[in-house]
Amino acid sequence: MKSTINRMLGALLALILIFGCFGVTAAQDDAYIPVHTEEELKSLFTQVKGFLDEKGQDLIRRLDEDQNRIVTNALIRSWGITQYENASPKQIDDAYDALFNMSLFLGLAADPQESFSTGQIFQYAVQLLDQEYFDLLKESGEDPENIDYAEYLRDISEALVEDPESFTEEEVQDFLGEIYAESYLAAGLKAIAHTEALPLPEELFPEEQGPAMMPNPMVKYETAEPLSEMLCIKMPELPEEYGAKLGYYSIIAEILAESEYEFPDGAVLVFRLSPEADLDISGVYGASFYEDWTVAGTAVEVDTYQAMFIARGNVKTMDGTVFSFAVDAENLDEETFRRIVTSFIESCMNQRVSK
Repeated sequence: MKSTINRMLGALLALILIFGCFGVTAAQDDAYIPVHTEEELKSLFTQVKGFLDEKGQDLIRRLDEDQNRIVTNALIRSWGITQYENASPKQIDDAYDALFNMSLFLGLAADPQESFSTGQIFQYAVQLLDQEYFDLLKESGEDPENIDYAEYLRDISEALVEDPESFTEEEVQDFLGEIYAESYLAAGLKAIAHTEALPLPEELFPEEQGPAMMPNPMVKYETAEPLSEMLCIKMPELPEEYGAKLGYYSIIAEILAESEYEFPDGAVLVFRLSPEADLDISGVYGASFYEDWTVAGTAVEVDTYQAMFIARGNVKTMDGTVFSFAVDAENLDEETFRRIVTSFIESCMNQRVSK
């Protein structure tokens, strides 16, 4: 599984470069045969958008920046095609396929355990590991042996769907991780390929500005002021004594404030704060419980994941308002991490919500 995961980013980045440069300007074949209708595209978009409106905030919080970009771009560009009166048959098909593969990618990226527990991962694999995917791998420069192995995993997945009783539990577990990783990569690559073949909404509607366009679930800012305005308290900042530089400020799904800091030695720290209580907004899944801390009277669950410490819980402001918080740190020692978590919590506790 590790070898498959390690080549995910390389292949994803390769496809971003390939389709970012050439996908949008590719000419349409006059002999192109449509697969989906405009009505089918609009129906799928309505379903996906409705799902995101209902559960998207929780799912999007679980994505990292690159994953969020894939989801956001697919949603925005396919939306543009649903609104464009002169969309070509190929654009309609690309928008449909971008949405479909993005929805599978979102599920696999945000909640892999769901596909594991239900066995849907094998059905996803049969859908995703197809000739289109193998061609995309070849175009991205993937090693032929890895493509052959992806085809092998597709055959195994099909067998697991058609005759699961012929596999022992141990055999299923042996294949589970590899099939998941390959399916995740396939959904991402296919979503990127079809998305990048579509024009941006501002290219379709150059006269439209601002609120007429679909909002991005993750918006970056130059200062912390928009985050503080959304939270109604000041977004805690990392004290200058640590010598770290700001990576970014952002608001995700209009309900989660996030800031990132980068240390000179390569360590990375992320602050997250949400005005909704009892949410796991750490953005790190698959972590293991480490220990419980009590910081300034606040209960903190501390987890670990590889070289990361993750602290999360609820924190109360001076007027009793409860916020969900998370502090994630990679390659930071425990003593420094605890001091930073303490500073973050105390900063929240010493404020009142401004209505």
